[in-house]
Amino acid sequence: MSSNREKNLQVLSDLVAIPSVSARREGLDVAAKYLRDVFRDAGAEVTYDDSFPAPFVLAKFLSNRPDAKTLVLYNHYDVQPEDPIALWETDPFTLTEKDGRLYGRGVADDKGHITARLEAVEDYLALHETLPVNVYFVVEGAEESGSEHFKDYLEKYAYEFENVDLVIWESGTVHGDDRLEVFGGNKGIITFTLSARTAAEDIHSSFAAVVDSAAWRLIDAIASLRGQDGEILIDGLYDTAREPNEREQALVRGGEVTPESLKRDFGLRRPLLTETTGEDFYDNLFFKSNLNIEGIQSGYQGPGVKTVTPASATAKLEIRLVPGQEPQDVFDKLVGQLKRNGFGDVEATLTLATPGYLSDMSAPRILSLVTLAEQLYQTVEVSPTSAGTGPMYWANKYIGASIAAVGLAYDGSQIHAPNENIRLSDYEHHVALVAALIADYSEKD
Repeated sequence: MSSNREKNLQVLSDLVAIPSVSARREGLDVAAKYLRDVFRDAGAEVTYDDSFPAPFVLAKFLSNRPDAKTLVLYNHYDVQPEDPIALWETDPFTLTEKDGRLYGRGVADDKGHITARLEAVEDYLALHETLPVNVYFVVEGAEESGSEHFKDYLEKYAYEFENVDLVIWESGTVHGDDRLEVFGGNKGIITFTLSARTAAEDIHSSFAAVVDSAAWRLIDAIASLRGQDGEILIDGLYDTAREPNEREQALVRGGEVTPESLKRDFGLRRPLLTETTGEDFYDNLFFKSNLNIEGIQSGYQGPGVKTVTPASATAKLEIRLVPGQEPQDVFDKLVGQLKRNGFGDVEATLTLATPGYLSDMSAPRILSLVTLAEQLYQTVEVSPTSAGTGPMYWANKYIGASIAAVGLAYDGSQIHAPNENIRLSDYEHHVALVAALIADYSEKD
């Protein structure tokens, strides 16, 4: 076991104890300042910036080699809310070890990655005079809330990222006993609200035979944007989308997610959209956009009955974007489509915009990472992208290097859910992989 394990598990315990929930903007400065001090105590040069509600931390472990390249490790210290608290078997903000697992909010997403990676750096320095590569920790505090202002921080500190060779992202799953997932991209996203108002105030529902309802108006507007088979009916949506190549299409078919696993894991009660249309499941999941309703609010939602015709209705929606689709362009096309469909009175407000990103998984340093992983794990699954969203695009834009996501969570980690946990064995493997990646620079450069 690493000589730094006990110390770093204590750091992880301290981090888990800080309820740094970005949705509530709670504990963010406390977590960021704690990490600032931890990195400084470990010998890093640290920049702490609280220009925005979620502070930014840049910790630089510098090599003595004048020609050293730079390896960037991306992480975030914010977590999802602990709700529903009644379903937790342990205190969500107390790191608890049980049956070879560590439990606590953020232990998998993403505080465990921070301490495992720090441990790898400290382990290498314990055996060598200097690092063969500069190792930068880039840590944000709003990932769980759309990485608000992360772009601004990266733009501000872009001058720091010279000669960066690779960015290691914080996500990625160990499937089964020992099958590591490595992926190099994610979808972008726009989130937006649609609002309809049909009267100055709610009206008695007896007038519903002659008075239109804001709820129906909004429902009709949303329905006009999507076909019964799930197709997004927005003209020009894919005009600028980048088509996946044959290798990318082949790689996504080798992953863990299948139509059968989705049905089983989520207890689906409706056929998959691709089963209705006959379209390819993997192409749609990884390389097509979606239009999702996150929530609708209108009228009376309290106990009992209140017979009203709602005067206002609001919905929160999202469209996941593939590389090449520009967020503002997609939003403008959405607004234009609503007008053409006769819903120009429905107000659209853009709330979040992040482009999609794809790495070249044949980049030499990513291939080296995969080779190292194959020496530590039974199987390594490589994919060009995930179906989820994150700020990879901005990291690539301002850091200027390929990105590979590799992590220590496993299929049962319960990320974003009660009883979030990691296996200690996966933690140890992640420390070993990052340490091997650092050492690889000594071998090759």
